[in-house]
Parts: sequence; C-alpha cells; structure tokens
Amino acid sequence: MASGQMQYFYTVELGALEEQIKHSMDRVTRLRDKAVKRRDSGAAVQIGKIERVIDVVQRRIARMK
Repeated sequence: MASGQMQYFYTVELGALEEQIKHSMDRVTRLRDKAVKRRDSGAAVQIGKIERVIDVVQRRIARMK
C-alpha cells in the first residue's frame, strides 16, 4: 500500500474507533447516572474509573490522528 493510502486507512479506522468510543462513553455516563440514582456508590466509583480510562483513550486517538 502506498503511503497516502496507509494514512487514509489509519485516518478512517481511527475515526470509526473514535465514534465507537464516544457511544461507549455515552452508555457509561448513563450507567453512572443510574448507579447514583440507586445510591450505589461502589458502582458509581467503578464507572467513574471506566470514564477516566475512556477519556485517556480518546485523547490518545486524537493525538494519533
């Protein structure tokens, strides 16, 4: 594959991955809200950790693009 084609391929793949992660973050946020409503602080803390990891992944993908 030519260099331009490889760059395009990675850009497209990273864009798709970024979109999937954004949807995952939305779902995780809804789960955290439900945990807070149920007063399940343990679950809310765990979900908060997941949110932080997803945030790191999003920033890394943005740097790679």
